[in-house]
Amino acid sequence: MVEGVKGVVSAVGEVVDRLTLPAREKKQLETDLMRVFVEWEQRVMEARSAVLLEEARGTWLQRSWRPMVMLTFAVIVLVGTFVSLPILDDTSRFWDLLEIGLGGYVMGRSGEKIVQAFTGKKRF
Repeated sequence: MVEGVKGVVSAVGEVVDRLTLPAREKKQLETDLMRVFVEWEQRVMEARSAVLLEEARGTWLQRSWRPMVMLTFAVIVLVGTFVSLPILDDTSRFWDLLEIGLGGYVMGRSGEKIVQAFTGKKRF
């Protein structure tokens, strides 16, 4: 995410450089924009953290839905190696779903580890 913000700030910096403003005003505008982007990124991270904290405080099912979904995907792929399943065809959207699920699972587990490090509780 930081790379994305840096890219946006860099692009905005290029636009600011093309403006016909005094150098001091350009620098101030660039600084203000950077502050806005950093605050936005901080709010996004806080929101994600809040979601993970609420999920961690929830029931067993709330804490375990990602592993259960990924286990289901693994079973489908395993069964598909021995039996022909239409869901595993090359044109199937299953692979897109698996890719999204894997990305969400990895990010979710990373978030859980971060929450665990901050709270000092070993709940996962």
